[in-house]
Amino acid sequence: MTYVMSDIHGNKRNFDSILKQINLQPDDELYVLGDVIDRYPDGIKILLWLMKRPNTWVLLGNHEYMMLKAIDKPYEHIKWRTRNNVEQSLYHWYRNGGKVTHDYLKRIRKDTRRLIFDYLHSLPINMNIEVN
Repeated sequence: MTYVMSDIHGNKRNFDSILKQINLQPDDELYVLGDVIDRYPDGIKILLWLMKRPNTWVLLGNHEYMMLKAIDKPYEHIKWRTRNNVEQSLYHWYRNGGKVTHDYLKRIRKDTRRLIFDYLHSLPINMNIEVN
């Protein structure tokens, strides 16, 4: 079976409820159309769970992109990345619910943060799939 969801926004209660309802099996496919993080506190936990699943595909959502733009080091080489632009990116991310995600990220190990950022950098922004 193929399942599609989006805009989880860190709401683990709703996410767990959906997983319980669909009873995801190893031969099923789950596509997540971005926006796993922000607004609710468990976006990073959900993202880490998704990262471990071989039958799960995730698209980079605008919330993940805002986070990368605001706080990820690989963007430091970009010429537009001035202090003012970084502050604006952080403000924009926070305004869209990113503070709860940032607060969580500050409490986890640096190597885990790097794994998350590397994973997010590897995500596509679209994909073509054929069902049936």
